[in-house]
Amino acid sequence: MKTKPKRLLAVLLTLCLALSIVPITAFAAEIDFLPQGVTYFNDLKHTYRTQVNITANVSVKDSNGAVVETKQVTKSSEEFLKGGVGALQAKLAALQAEIETPYQASGTVTRGDGAAQTIVDHFETASFYTFTPASGDPVKFSTDLDAAKQYFSEHPDATGTFTKLLDMHEYRKYNYTYDLTVQENNDLEEEQVITKVDVGNIWKVLDSTKPVVFTTELNPNTDCPNQMEITDQAWVENDSSASISSGSYPEAGKEYVYEITLTAKEGYYFQTFYGTFDGKVIVDGVEKYSHGHGDAVPGVYDNGKTLKVKVYPAVIATNGTSQGDTTINNAYIENVKFDYRPGDAPQATAQVSDTSLDQYEIAYECWEEMENGEPVAFWYSDEGKYTPSMKRITQFEDGKTYMYSIELKQKDGYTFADNCSVMINWSPISATANVVKTVDGLFAMNVETIRPQSTKEISVIEINNATLTFKDGDKPVFTGTVSENDQYAFRCEWWSLDENTGIVSTEPEWGGDIYTNKITAFEAGKTYHYGVYVTAYTADISPDAKLKINGREVEYTRIGDENDTQSFWVETDLTMTPAADGHTHSYGTAWKSDATNHWHECACGDKSDLTAHSFKWLVDKEATATEKGSKHEECTVCGYKKAAVEIPATGSATQPTDPTKPAENKPGNTTSPKTGDNSNMLLWVALLFVSGGAVTATTVYGRKKKRSVK
Repeated sequence: MKTKPKRLLAVLLTLCLALSIVPITAFAAEIDFLPQGVTYFNDLKHTYRTQVNITANVSVKDSNGAVVETKQVTKSSEEFLKGGVGALQAKLAALQAEIETPYQASGTVTRGDGAAQTIVDHFETASFYTFTPASGDPVKFSTDLDAAKQYFSEHPDATGTFTKLLDMHEYRKYNYTYDLTVQENNDLEEEQVITKVDVGNIWKVLDSTKPVVFTTELNPNTDCPNQMEITDQAWVENDSSASISSGSYPEAGKEYVYEITLTAKEGYYFQTFYGTFDGKVIVDGVEKYSHGHGDAVPGVYDNGKTLKVKVYPAVIATNGTSQGDTTINNAYIENVKFDYRPGDAPQATAQVSDTSLDQYEIAYECWEEMENGEPVAFWYSDEGKYTPSMKRITQFEDGKTYMYSIELKQKDGYTFADNCSVMINWSPISATANVVKTVDGLFAMNVETIRPQSTKEISVIEINNATLTFKDGDKPVFTGTVSENDQYAFRCEWWSLDENTGIVSTEPEWGGDIYTNKITAFEAGKTYHYGVYVTAYTADISPDAKLKINGREVEYTRIGDENDTQSFWVETDLTMTPAADGHTHSYGTAWKSDATNHWHECACGDKSDLTAHSFKWLVDKEATATEKGSKHEECTVCGYKKAAVEIPATGSATQPTDPTKPAENKPGNTTSPKTGDNSNMLLWVALLFVSGGAVTATTVYGRKKKRSVK
């Protein structure tokens, strides 16, 4: 589709060029009345106006892939839009969205091949005349050439430039046809989701003189044997797609990666996230993947029924009992911690890959504080490495530079090769510049350099362009955005009516489990609550962060862990009540009050949240052992103060009893009544973080009974 507008643009530019080089004499016949001192200039203004027409050849397939319906859906801009290729593409995208949106609730929508045709409909032109004298203001004759003739007959000595502007509007029709496939979702209401795979007893000794043997089994102490079965296993060459199966012989010196294929049993399916497994994979008791590492992300196929997992690191095939069996050519170290913050203490976290535990071990880990290329302080995981004169690193400091190194110790019967490569946290390090052999092992120096920085705190979160008012019968639309910045991402927004009824902006892909009943259209007289979800990239979200919606600060209630500094999942106190007459009550956040009550008020005068005063204690004077003090109640909304109450001296025999505290729903309470089902929300938040954390996959989601088929 991108190529065709470019071709169209080239054609139009060619037309402009052709018109621009038409000799002036072709238009000069009508201009024969200019004085000798006036120069004639012919100009052209070319404007494109395009009507965009789009036709989708829709094929609807059932959950088994059979076509159950075919139809053509056509949309048109109707009017001719002013502008070039950019305006055309924007309207094309909008019309495609109009066609495809109704199908998205049914399943996965996929665009196929398309073809475009541009037809010139007609031209509209008009000529405008202007005289710019050598001195003085221009004289505009508009389209009246007779007026120009009259002017020059009265000014035969005029000097300057007479301009004829040909204003041409080209009207054309852009017709675009494309294929659209709608793959309906499977009805999985009776199926159960698989979120964890636990396998073990993988045979990892590859010997070119012996055939491959597969011994892998599902952990019998888990639900895995009831949910799935192992349907295929292979060792795949690390640098190609070639594989060896049971009974075949590996090639000495080559690296192989173990691959296992699992099939969900009847009534189960693997939870997916855009084609990858949205769960945990445990191999020989170690959690190897939580969304995988690099290219090793477990893939889900066959509409959620098949899972393929590659188990790293690769294994090098040996040559029987030759010397190569005891030579370590590749070392794999995992779980080294580099993401320290100022104030953190160094930790010994490195682990030898489970395939190499019998070959070598970690002698020690080391951090060095560097100044001008020289170490000035040290931390070792082995206390025996310190000397009395060494300055120790007890915690990382803001802005300082630290270098990490590690030493490995070979076990009896094994020797590190001279050119042994080292992988740390799935990344190779340079064998020539960073790795040296020791008497009984290998020392990898300057593996990583870090400079811990104090985390910036996000004090204000702003959501703009949110649609907050709807009429009776309107369908929910979600338009909220955040400005481009490096601090936080806007994940979703939602409307809720009660704990079971609502709609999330990311449905059906994410969040489909949160509300049992979906809001398909807003109803008059019902009050809906608005919420948002934001995640931080690297900064922490302040526990007292302000929230601004469309430029106005609003109050909110946190959902989930209030101590989570990376996630901001909140229900705001913004409510919306469509009226039967088409008016939508929008109460905002400002409180109004009188001597008795407080309320939110719509512009139409309708009052909401009418409630009694809410007070808080304010101490004017602290009591001492010998002197009494005083305190009073003050309204948290309007500031009204009650009469002061005396506080007896602390040495007194009696103490006053505090008056009854205000109810939770009074306006003095800065939190709003919770309308959503928090247990469901918490589940989704947990799934969101498993799906990619706060900063990665660019999106997050969770579901229990529906899967993504994208």
